[in-house]
Amino acid sequence: MGRIRIISETTVQSCLNDKVSACFDTCAAAYRYYGQRGAVLSEPSSLYLELPGEQSKKCRLKGAHFADGGVAGFRLASPGSYFTWVIDSESGEPKGLVAENWLHRRRTAVTGALTLSWLKPNIERIALIGAGKIGFECAIALGHAFPQASIVLGARDEAKGSAFQKSLPPDLASRLSVQTIESAVRTSQAVLTITKAEKAFVRGEWLQDKAIALSMGGVPEFDFRTWERAEHFILDDIGYALKQGDLHHWVRSDGLTVEQIESRLTARIGDVALDPEKYSANCDGLTLAVIQGMAVCDVAMAGLALASAEADGLGQVVDLSYC
Repeated sequence: MGRIRIISETTVQSCLNDKVSACFDTCAAAYRYYGQRGAVLSEPSSLYLELPGEQSKKCRLKGAHFADGGVAGFRLASPGSYFTWVIDSESGEPKGLVAENWLHRRRTAVTGALTLSWLKPNIERIALIGAGKIGFECAIALGHAFPQASIVLGARDEAKGSAFQKSLPPDLASRLSVQTIESAVRTSQAVLTITKAEKAFVRGEWLQDKAIALSMGGVPEFDFRTWERAEHFILDDIGYALKQGDLHHWVRSDGLTVEQIESRLTARIGDVALDPEKYSANCDGLTLAVIQGMAVCDVAMAGLALASAEADGLGQVVDLSYC
């Protein structure tokens, strides 16, 4: 059955924490692969399992192949724990099991920053709304992708915003300021949201005419006016987007239909990855991008973590034939 390498949260983070450029290169390659191949995700792209009990708890399974990196596999998200089961993309033989709590934060952040860099490479001011663990990684990724840009943290609580700023590396903290959400949105060329909000908090009329509204959370964040105003629409995976996040909320609460979504689609993120200059030149009005994370990037990043761990002799190798 073969040998697999199991790598823990601590090992994954020690392998990739400082390899930001490698993470960008890996996610960009995964998106280009998606653009070239199209059908890279499992069917369905997301499988849900509701666990029994008094409180609602849900597990989610997402699969993909990334032959350019020699890997395929499945990402399992269960309450509080994320893992990616990695197999060889050609033979199907198991390669490893990768803890992904931190890794999915890094992947989420990198894919958001990549999207902005492709659609508007000369951004000078970016609003980040979301000061949690993923928000921290988003700040790191935005700082890497836009070394000259200023970052504005849109926050309801100034004290929490200041604490978030202090948690960042000093050179990045010096480029970040804290403002109210409305002020951050109104003054920025791009707005990235990654929150746990219970209802939409960004009003469409706040957005600049040529801004990018980047919706990344699994909850309602932008109001329906944002959809109505958007002249361009970029999407990663419609199957996943219809199950959570802004598109899901607009379908349920505002009467948006799948047909309307598909008819308004400017490009999928794979198309943008293959020809970013085309879309940065043509997306000159308000652009809405719904980028919530694709399994092809999860699998690619897990493959990167495994390769790095193997090179450094890290992780636990288990022979499945004899354990």
